[in-house]
Amino acid sequence: MKSEATQPDVQTLLAQVQDLTAEVEVCRMVSMAARSSDNALIVTDRQGRVNWINPAFESLTGYTLADFKGRKPGELLQTRATDPATIAYIREQREQGLPFETDILNRRKDGTNYWAHIAGKPLRDNDGQIKWFMAIQRDVTALRRDQSRLSFHHEAIQLLSQAKDIDALIPQLLARMAHFIGWPVGLAWEVKTQRWVGDVNMICAHHWSGNALRYAGFLAASQRTTWQKGESLLGQVWEQGQRAFFPVMTEQLDPGRGKQAIKEGLSSSLVIPIRSGARVTYLLEFVAPCMQALDPESLDMLEGLCAQLSQFIDRCRDELRVRQFMTEFDCLFKLSPDGFVVFNTEGIRSYGNPAFYAMTGLTRERLDGVSETQFDEILASLCAPQDRPAPIGDIARDDNGDRLQLIVPKPAVLQRAVRDMYDSHGTYIGRAVYLRDITREMEVDRMKSEFLSTAAHELRTPMVSVHGFSELLLKRPFSEEKRRDIYETIHRQSKLLVNMVTELLDLARIESRAGKDFHIRPLDVATVVDQAVNALLIQGDTRPVHMHVPTSLPRVFADEDKLIRALTNLLSNAYKYSPAGGDIRLDVLARSHMGQPQLGIRVTDHGIGMTPEQLARVCERFYRADPSCNIPGTGLGMSLVKEIMTLMGGEVSLSSVAGEGTQATLWLRTVTDGYRA
Repeated sequence: MKSEATQPDVQTLLAQVQDLTAEVEVCRMVSMAARSSDNALIVTDRQGRVNWINPAFESLTGYTLADFKGRKPGELLQTRATDPATIAYIREQREQGLPFETDILNRRKDGTNYWAHIAGKPLRDNDGQIKWFMAIQRDVTALRRDQSRLSFHHEAIQLLSQAKDIDALIPQLLARMAHFIGWPVGLAWEVKTQRWVGDVNMICAHHWSGNALRYAGFLAASQRTTWQKGESLLGQVWEQGQRAFFPVMTEQLDPGRGKQAIKEGLSSSLVIPIRSGARVTYLLEFVAPCMQALDPESLDMLEGLCAQLSQFIDRCRDELRVRQFMTEFDCLFKLSPDGFVVFNTEGIRSYGNPAFYAMTGLTRERLDGVSETQFDEILASLCAPQDRPAPIGDIARDDNGDRLQLIVPKPAVLQRAVRDMYDSHGTYIGRAVYLRDITREMEVDRMKSEFLSTAAHELRTPMVSVHGFSELLLKRPFSEEKRRDIYETIHRQSKLLVNMVTELLDLARIESRAGKDFHIRPLDVATVVDQAVNALLIQGDTRPVHMHVPTSLPRVFADEDKLIRALTNLLSNAYKYSPAGGDIRLDVLARSHMGQPQLGIRVTDHGIGMTPEQLARVCERFYRADPSCNIPGTGLGMSLVKEIMTLMGGEVSLSSVAGEGTQATLWLRTVTDGYRA
């Protein structure tokens, strides 16, 4: 009876069979679902060995269950590039019986890499013991690539937006681009140009490497290499202006670096040109061990970034050219002796150069924020009321300009012109006022007119005399004695006329040639003095020249003929302007002037002398200290002496007392000990 009680009845067995059948059916449905799932499923035992994979896993990895038999997934799927930290995280979670979820870089059976999002959890039996681990893998390569591209594009755009300098931006961008495509070496080659020659060569301007020590030899070889257009690998890309991928770098293709690249395990090269219009300005080169060409989308992204970099480079170079132009512009206008004032489109003064402030006495602070109308009023305040200038708006419409008669800060005449400024599109960008100080020119014109008037008057006097007396001889009979007296007058006046014309011509020739016909050399003063005195002939005057010339005099720098001419004029004046007699004295003396030794030839007379007013004007052309005109002369002698001494680097000094006489000294530079002929 007891054994019958412990045996299960048929109904119980049937129920158990039904339960088992249901569980089997559930397992079958789960298995079917797992096999049909698009997600890759893998089941491992507690030790991590593969028990089962679904078809999606086989499709994803290329491996079958037989390949995994008795092996752990990482033995086939993990690569050298797989993050060790990710591997350690998965192992630690499994050992602790905890679920895990992460992204991991795996390798397919065909050798290609892919990114998988893996989520794993332990499977427990009815007693709660971990029996298996199941993991679901999903291929997220495209997603991560898109995220990487977005992140890279964001970083690159941020770099471009914040950059201010080409040389600072390119190394950073080069590193970002190399990191994005996973290549270990990046190089930036710059095309060097000369203004009149054009493109000359190409050099390595920047380089980057994720492992600079490993690729040190290749980087050094790149820095030593210079490329010509059309030459070898990079020269061809430079010439063609198109991106290029070279699967294998050889010594023939890259003679400067090929051998070193092979030695350090580098093979593939990707080169992308950066263009400015039709001209290549840079080449970006990325080098790696043997690699496949990048996918078209990544290449398009890199080229798009290079196009943006090209725009940035063009903008930086344009800004540099503008800064250089503005610097040159500012320098030129600061150095210009003419004044410039610029008004912006709103009619407010925006610029004024130093010459303008100097000639008007105005300051930058006073003109800050000044409008054109206010500027007109300020200029008017510098002129006399009767010479009030026209508004600059009216002058802008008149191409001839006008003149300003300033009385403040000092009397001056300014030539003014006003121009409206337009850019290349014809848009009005402001107005410029140009001022040139023509005070000296006006004074020179006045002096020329005065000189011509004076010269005409001085020449007319002897000409009238010659003409009048010759006419008398023709029309009236005279005694022989009277006729001879008239002839002497005509001869005297014609001689004066000839002397005057000769001296005028000499003076004009000396001024026009500005000393170019002077032959300045070391001369002995005593010799020059002897020649001048011995050649001096004063008709009707037998007074000697008393000379005091020391021995052992230093030589002087002078033109011998011109110095004799100047000294002769001084001696001639000494005789002419001392008609009542008195000694004529010539002394040679020395002095130091502004730290430089000089030698002087002094001529002293005891004649009529000059007042201070006469002395101040004695070197003016046609000025004569004899108001009676009884003493013959042209009034040009001292002007000629002054001009000669100035061009020889010396000077003439005069002192005189009315009624007592005059001293005139020619000061000359002496030859120093350091001079070598």
